[in-house]
Amino acid sequence: MSLPVSIQSFILDIGPILLVSFFLSLFLFLNWYFAYDRIKQKKEKRLWLTRNMRSLVRYGDLMEQLEHLGQTTPVCKQCNNFKMQLWNHQHDELLVVRCRSCKINYTLTKDHSDCTRLILSNMEWAIELINILIKNRHKALGKFLIRKLALDPSCIKPGINPLEVFCFSAKKEDEFIIDPVFEIVLNEWEEVLPLGDYGIRTHVA
Repeated sequence: MSLPVSIQSFILDIGPILLVSFFLSLFLFLNWYFAYDRIKQKKEKRLWLTRNMRSLVRYGDLMEQLEHLGQTTPVCKQCNNFKMQLWNHQHDELLVVRCRSCKINYTLTKDHSDCTRLILSNMEWAIELINILIKNRHKALGKFLIRKLALDPSCIKPGINPLEVFCFSAKKEDEFIIDPVFEIVLNEWEEVLPLGDYGIRTHVA
């Protein structure tokens, strides 16, 4: 059944106007929404920085300690690679580092060096910082932290071990005085459970 001519004429006359009005309203609403969201994100970033400015200073101190750690840590015994990263820890006693190439783990005691003790004392804080960054990676705060901390955005994603973003370069060329640790499984990055003498559960990828 066809519509009366008068209704058809009305639809043809008013239809384009209604369509343009709809898209214009949608465009204005989206502009307002994203502008409001940007303002909200910037406010959240300023508030976090006001309360946590000390965290950026601590991050710089931690990176300095990692550089010192590299001076006392030999290259990988298995593949001779010098690129290392943090992987796990147990309280203030043990620190697990991992070769970024072959994924072998090495456990350092707190007596390995002075910087090892300082790094261990910052582990819980470092995990919390990276978890905040991951949670806000698409927001103004996360993007600012990624730039400020000079991190690779592609590495900041859910499910990663927060400690693995902390990398350093081993410098010493002589043989390891520590034994590699294999077949260790970490269930939760924030939870470290005892395993024999070394008391670390981590993951060999």
